[in-house]
Amino acid sequence: MSIFEVLKPLKTEIAKVHVFPPSEGEFGEFGFNNPEINALLEELGFTLYRHQVEALEKLYSGKNIVVTTPTASGKSEIFRLAIFDSYLSDPGRTYLLVYPTRALINNQFEKFSLQNLVFYRITGKSVSARILTGDVPWSERRELIREKPRVVFTTPDMLHYNVLRRWRDYEWLLRNLRYLVVDELHVYRGVFGSNAAWLFKRLLFRLKRLGVKPQIIALSATLRNPEEFAEKLFRARFEAVTEATNPFPRRYLVLFEPRNLEERQLLKALVERLAEKGIKTLVFFDSRKGTEKLMRFLLNSPAFSRTSTYKGTLPKNIRWEIERDFKDGKLLVLLTTNALELGIDIGDLDAVINYGIPPDGLFSLIQRFGRAGRKADREALNGIVLRKNGLDYYYREHFDELVERLEKGIIEYMPVKTDNERIAEKHLHYLLTELGILDWDELDEFERKIAERLVIERKADLKKNPLTGKLELRLRRPAFNYSSLRTASDESFFLVKDEPWIRGKLMEKASTRDLLNFINWLKMKGYVIEEVDTDEYHRSLLPGMAYFSRGELYMAMDRLSIGNFHFVFAGQLNRLWDVETFASKREDVEILEIKEEKSYRGVTIGLGKLRVRHVYTGYAVKGLDTGNYVAELVKLKERGILKGEIFSPASGEKVEAEEDFSILNWEKFAKVEFEEPHVREFETEGVWLVFPEWIRDVPAEEFREFLGKAAEKGFEDIAFHLYETLDRRKLFPLYLGSTSFIIRKMIGDALQKAGINDEELAFAIKKMVDSKDGIGSALHAIEHNLIKIAPIFTYVDSRELGGYSYASFPGEPYVGMPVVFIYDGNEGGAGLAEIIYGNIEKLMEKSLEHLKGCSCKDGCPVCVLSPKCGTFNEFLDKWSAIRVWERIFEEDGK
Repeated sequence: MSIFEVLKPLKTEIAKVHVFPPSEGEFGEFGFNNPEINALLEELGFTLYRHQVEALEKLYSGKNIVVTTPTASGKSEIFRLAIFDSYLSDPGRTYLLVYPTRALINNQFEKFSLQNLVFYRITGKSVSARILTGDVPWSERRELIREKPRVVFTTPDMLHYNVLRRWRDYEWLLRNLRYLVVDELHVYRGVFGSNAAWLFKRLLFRLKRLGVKPQIIALSATLRNPEEFAEKLFRARFEAVTEATNPFPRRYLVLFEPRNLEERQLLKALVERLAEKGIKTLVFFDSRKGTEKLMRFLLNSPAFSRTSTYKGTLPKNIRWEIERDFKDGKLLVLLTTNALELGIDIGDLDAVINYGIPPDGLFSLIQRFGRAGRKADREALNGIVLRKNGLDYYYREHFDELVERLEKGIIEYMPVKTDNERIAEKHLHYLLTELGILDWDELDEFERKIAERLVIERKADLKKNPLTGKLELRLRRPAFNYSSLRTASDESFFLVKDEPWIRGKLMEKASTRDLLNFINWLKMKGYVIEEVDTDEYHRSLLPGMAYFSRGELYMAMDRLSIGNFHFVFAGQLNRLWDVETFASKREDVEILEIKEEKSYRGVTIGLGKLRVRHVYTGYAVKGLDTGNYVAELVKLKERGILKGEIFSPASGEKVEAEEDFSILNWEKFAKVEFEEPHVREFETEGVWLVFPEWIRDVPAEEFREFLGKAAEKGFEDIAFHLYETLDRRKLFPLYLGSTSFIIRKMIGDALQKAGINDEELAFAIKKMVDSKDGIGSALHAIEHNLIKIAPIFTYVDSRELGGYSYASFPGEPYVGMPVVFIYDGNEGGAGLAEIIYGNIEKLMEKSLEHLKGCSCKDGCPVCVLSPKCGTFNEFLDKWSAIRVWERIFEEDGK
């Protein structure tokens, strides 16, 4: 049966289908230095593809190479064969293989080991290889140093924390280095990419001091700018191999649009159908919460026992168990985040379903779809379940563009930002700690500026060498704590099971090493539920918030902080409860520096440095089991852990103690307000749009427009009365994200009481009430929409963007002006703002087209509603947003 035939029972939910035909592939031959390698190929039953031959030819001519071909195109064979060949010619050389994740290393080490066995059978020789990651105990690391293996599999993190820091222990590896292999190059973007660029600079500096210049083999998904990207990352020249010539199977691209089923019902039906037919499937979600919600929905499904969630935040032993069970066929479906986006070998895979278009556009989708159909003789399914999301419906309406981009499989321009000052200062200090002295001539202008800071902070001295007369930057105070490469922040947050003895043990740990060893032990024993970053902590783990992990429900409790390590203790609750919590926050944005400025259609557009404050004031509680959950919150408050008030929006009253509380009095919604807000402040880069003053006329225009519609129906008096009575700003503190619903209900109840049943009139009155909120609601809608559509042009991940809008900006140099900010959510910035700035004119034009083209009447998830909104998608006015853009794009702009 064709894999597409399996979907027949769901044909009413299928919106679009495209079939990518199979390809037979093109092959070639290569003359290795040692004939044993050809024998190895023959024994492995493998014939070289033409693009592999091209890559080997460039490599053997002494070039650094970047190979950017799709998933499963045999990129890894290139360096494996080169290593085996080089080893036969010179057994003393070493090879450093760098992978972005530990899970990927374990897979690649297994593959290398299997080929190494075949190599041994043919040559009688074996290439010693070891893994060096944070999971490896200190005793095994010392053993590795003693044994001096020829091949070392490691992560950028281990290079950072261990190899460069203790380079003398690894001098045998560095001094004899023949090839530096860096896989999955395309993941080195954002803050991780900025950190990695500095990491590789430090590595190459050390190698230069040792008189070593290895060839670099970089492997990546298909990039539009591979040479430029690699050269920026490594500061070296590269030659690219970009055309894949491997065979691939027939692939079905299917867009599923929920019509007769809700989104989660459709996802459930897909999982059940594919599992029933024994089809191994990955279902990708953009969030951990998405995987857990579907897993809970499958609790009573026959597919539940063959399905598991998979997230990078799970302890490694649990991840390994899931990978093994999926590979062995015990599990058939994995509900996963981007943790399985990379080339982790989980066996043959036939189907990949993505819940919506990923927030970075097609960047991740290309990688995810490449996971299915690795065998040329087996059909593959690539499916997208459309959400009510602007990006999803853009490609629903531009399906041919989606097909073309997936067929080419090319990821658009990716920047590497090396001038994040916060990151640069840390790494320059690390570099100086590792080298001791840097020649001033070795630093460029930006680096000298950062070096001067180190001197001011008394971490370094700038002195003239009496022998050479040259200026030197000399270490004064070494860097003791090396921070994470994955974020610009130094903080780590662990969600830990609530066990009193754990607190005591944590407090006993005197050194960072002891603490890290204990954390690893807690992970192995299952006491660490997940590890999250600073943003996720503030969004999901403030006191009393609900958190789902692997189908289980936890309540975040108190936090214990030891230096930069934070332990959030969690109590386990009934996993069947239907409850969610949503953080409430406000923002403040301050312009610190204007780097560039331009004007378009009367709008001043700026690019520069910002200071952003996220002020988390509390959270909303929603779901059928809100009453049960609030009962637990009351207990948490009585224990002194939850410092704040719990409110019932239905009554407006707060709960003081457990005896004041009755589950029956609570509806499906509650809210918590903290006594003291939790604040996160950081500097970043952003883009801002300063609108002309005349847009303030739009709310009055909206009022007149819809009052006129009410008057046409003869109900001007009741419309004006409701307009004067209802005020969103007064209702919002009570009802939060339910405020618009309450306003619509109040309007409907008033009209019904007057014997009027007219939906158009109700809508007109609602828009009159909306106009009272002023131009800020239009700007808020524009802000949301610009972030939603950004990935269409930029491949920027919309999750890495933040935004805020001001009807009247309080700061210089635009005091009192209407301003919309779109900023890089990464501390210090990761190059995203520059991309947005370069495409802002297209984004402005597309925003008007997108808002007008959306079929909804008053705003929906496709156009303006955002799951990240700190005001729960209140104070949003689609009508006014469209009118602002229409007037901006009128010929005279007035």
